[in-house]
Amino acid sequence: MDPNKQYTHLFFDMDGTVTRSRSRISDNMKYLMEHLTQDIVIISGARVAQIQHQTDNLDCYVLGQNGNHAVRGSEVYWEDRLNSLEIAEIEAHIKKLPISWEVPDPNDLIENRGSQTSFSIYGHTAPVEVKEAFDPDQSKRRAILRAVPLRSDKVDVKIAGTTCLDYFRKGCDKGHNVMRFIKHMGWNPDECIYFGDAIYPGGNDESVYGVIDTQGVSDQDETLTILSEHFADGGAQHFDSIQRA
Repeated sequence: MDPNKQYTHLFFDMDGTVTRSRSRISDNMKYLMEHLTQDIVIISGARVAQIQHQTDNLDCYVLGQNGNHAVRGSEVYWEDRLNSLEIAEIEAHIKKLPISWEVPDPNDLIENRGSQTSFSIYGHTAPVEVKEAFDPDQSKRRAILRAVPLRSDKVDVKIAGTTCLDYFRKGCDKGHNVMRFIKHMGWNPDECIYFGDAIYPGGNDESVYGVIDTQGVSDQDETLTILSEHFADGGAQHFDSIQRA
């Protein structure tokens, strides 16, 4: 990596990278992001409205549902919704998944968000501390997908967030939509970097690897530290552990 490389467009996953799961952005994170000179892009499996709520209406580009709904303020760049056949195939797969544990609310597991469907193996609105402790190493979700793999020419599924499996149109993952957005904006990919906590194999950030530079983080606190140390002072933007595209 060129130690003098300047990143002018910063892409971020949300849950586990900018905020805790379904939680509001911290005052420190919001203040720092508001004062960065770089473009800020949040791309998440959540709906646009949920991203805006969690980031306290941070002035940034918002790519919801793994980037299949892209906006900034009132400007809509695109919104690609799942069709009835895709939804039916997703629902059929979810019905086969082996859930052997008690969940707080069986009606809190499936969210059809329009451009994707998210299935939580424990509950979308369960307490964040419980969700973070339930499947921290993704082992439960990996075992579920090994037991019942998704074989489809229409849709994909990825491990996401703290307890979720995200379903979306085949090929329309974060990596695809990050590059789509970069091309739409006319940005230079070499000036872009992505921060995420799920760049591991099977994670919903993995697809960005090889598209632009990526920086893995363990949680939102590490993201804040990296931004504070390498971006807040306007100095050279470089990281010893960056995974190069």
